[in-house]
Amino acid sequence: MTGKLTTLDISPAPGRPTSSPKRVLWKLSLAATSLILLFLAWQCDSAFREGRSLANVAVRQFHEKLNQGRYEEIYREADEGFSRPGKHDQMVRFLEAVHVRLGNAGAANLANMRVNATTGGTFIVAQYNTTFDQGSAVETFTWIRSRGALKLSGYNIQSNAPLEDKPAAGSPDAVDLENGNLHLQIPVIVAAQPKP
Repeated sequence: MTGKLTTLDISPAPGRPTSSPKRVLWKLSLAATSLILLFLAWQCDSAFREGRSLANVAVRQFHEKLNQGRYEEIYREADEGFSRPGKHDQMVRFLEAVHVRLGNAGAANLANMRVNATTGGTFIVAQYNTTFDQGSAVETFTWIRSRGALKLSGYNIQSNAPLEDKPAAGSPDAVDLENGNLHLQIPVIVAAQPKP
């Protein structure tokens, strides 16, 4: 046997570019970024769907209590931003005025929703087009997520329904009846975080 050594040439075919390590790294980075973005989009969509489901249930329960005149219960179960000290009578009178002036709430259709996660908690702001016995209204609910449930943190209702002269028990000072609108904005107040 002769000791002939042969070599095999593994160079790319002529006209075919070689892949540099930078190019491979760029492709891997792009693939990893795409996977991360897909995961985040999936998480956001899941949170949005869960928020919509929770908001629909919470609005349905709110309307049931409003229709039954259970204003105290709405106030008691609300977040401390809604049921802050010194506002009890005003809030209960306002809810009563809404019910007396607009009647029972009927169909409520979600028109818009935002989910905002902050250091103070996860807030869901949901706007509903609601039909009442005496007309329609746009209700904006601000909910704060607490232990898998929603607590009312803010409520705004606007209606152009004709307002008959139906006296509510003690007309709330903050109800704006100008131009036939029933409107009250309850500001959202985030409780101070405890210091570690």
